[in-house]
Amino acid sequence: MSETTIKGGRLRVSNITHRYAAVLALSNLSLEIEPGSFTTVLGPNGAGKSTLAQIMCGVISPRAGMVEVDGIEQAKNLRRAFIDQGVVLVPEGRRLFGQLSVRENLVLGAYGARCKAAEMLRRLDATLELMPRSVQANLKRAAATLSGGEQQMLALGRAMMASPRTIVMDEPSLGLAPILIDKVYEVLGQLNGTGVTVVVIEQIAAHAMRYSKSLTVLDRGGIVYSGSVNDARAAEALKVGYLGRAASTT
Repeated sequence: MSETTIKGGRLRVSNITHRYAAVLALSNLSLEIEPGSFTTVLGPNGAGKSTLAQIMCGVISPRAGMVEVDGIEQAKNLRRAFIDQGVVLVPEGRRLFGQLSVRENLVLGAYGARCKAAEMLRRLDATLELMPRSVQANLKRAAATLSGGEQQMLALGRAMMASPRTIVMDEPSLGLAPILIDKVYEVLGQLNGTGVTVVVIEQIAAHAMRYSKSLTVLDRGGIVYSGSVNDARAAEALKVGYLGRAASTT
């Protein structure tokens, strides 16, 4: 893959509140993701992590608050604007088009970013360089027939086809064997090395912490820690991230 340096994007969410009917998912949450950073967002089930990921990428609009990309406030219900500014989500569960081929799923990533044919082919070659050999060798194979790890890599590859400045990946290690998690994070690390801003939403931080410089811990819809992974407070925050606030204090 080309080692061209990319100017990573800056994300800022300010005073975000979001509900699902009577359930409060996020409460007056503010967070800034620095350009070119590698940030882990950690928290127990129900902490609001996936909701935050979707809001940061324009998939859903918050009930209150605002999202800025590179200092520009994003209009609600305009996911296209986020993609045009290089913010791409790799969702939990991958959400591939199972009956389409590996190649077709990858091409859709470039198509969604309104990429022209010649540039799409260049991106396809660059993306495939980082894919496992089993994916490279089976471009005509239906995505649904791939293993879980191969599908996760394909979902990441589809995001890469949009030539993102910021990638937000929700639960990249969910259901994968450790060796496959290593491969996912290896590619995320390589992307970050070229300047891409990387945000991973995780329940298990072991792999992510090898690459992350910044850590944000959510619990019950709010932030209990945000800062360097090397800060003395980060270790205590990790307990909350794994167990939740109540369990970590018992």
